[in-house]
Amino acid sequence: MIRIQHILYKITFGIILSLFSVPVHGQLIMGAKALGMGQASMAMEQNEWAIFANPAMIDSEDKIIGFYGLRNYGFSELTDMAAVTTVPTGLGVIGIGFHRYGDNLFNEMRVRVAYKNEWQMLHFSVVGNYNHISFGGTYGSGNSLGVDVGIAAELSENLWVGARSTNINKPEYREIYEELPRDIIIGFSYSFNELALFAFDVAKDVRFPVSYRGGLEVNILEGLSGRVGVTTEPLSYSGGFGYGHTMWAINFAVQKHELLGFSPGIDLALKF
Repeated sequence: MIRIQHILYKITFGIILSLFSVPVHGQLIMGAKALGMGQASMAMEQNEWAIFANPAMIDSEDKIIGFYGLRNYGFSELTDMAAVTTVPTGLGVIGIGFHRYGDNLFNEMRVRVAYKNEWQMLHFSVVGNYNHISFGGTYGSGNSLGVDVGIAAELSENLWVGARSTNINKPEYREIYEELPRDIIIGFSYSFNELALFAFDVAKDVRFPVSYRGGLEVNILEGLSGRVGVTTEPLSYSGGFGYGHTMWAINFAVQKHELLGFSPGIDLALKF
């Protein structure tokens, strides 16, 4: 009976993977706040996970340590785990991010090192991204180095615009002949007198159609916020909430894929 259940589990898992036309990858944008707002995060202020979204929006004031986990579609084998730390210095902000996706049969790992600075109203950043992919057993592995860039600016009070481009050097896993994802995303955000935040992004991956992402955050009580969002290509809906204090913040979100189901995520950030 146990063997039959194991076989059925593998069949179900295989069907889910076959719904994708390309190899499955973990999410590139981390953090439950961004997830709850449909991943519209290119111009999102106070985003502790900006190193994985638009690194030009990294906090320039506080030292931050954060931890994040996301279980994709209820499968432990499709889990994203990430950690981040950013440290302001006299010459700019240095950030380090770590991300792992998958299990022992298949996993991807990223280590990101970012530098962010600003000049007048312009914020800019560059990220070095080490990528490693591994298949279970003797099926092989590969690694590659990518470069991301990001810019952002506050056009007027409460109105931000930002953009980022990933893997501009066109890296690939030469050992397994697979290119890394490359995209460019442009977005803006507008804050309504600290009562609400609206964000909207337009994303284009070189392999997929244009994706539109929008989200809304509403301050319910002091420190407590509610969020909703929607993403196209693929179509998904999301929602969540967060509670923040001067020295820490915690966020929870759930994303609903139109075919694959629910993906819950949670993060915790500490500020110094």
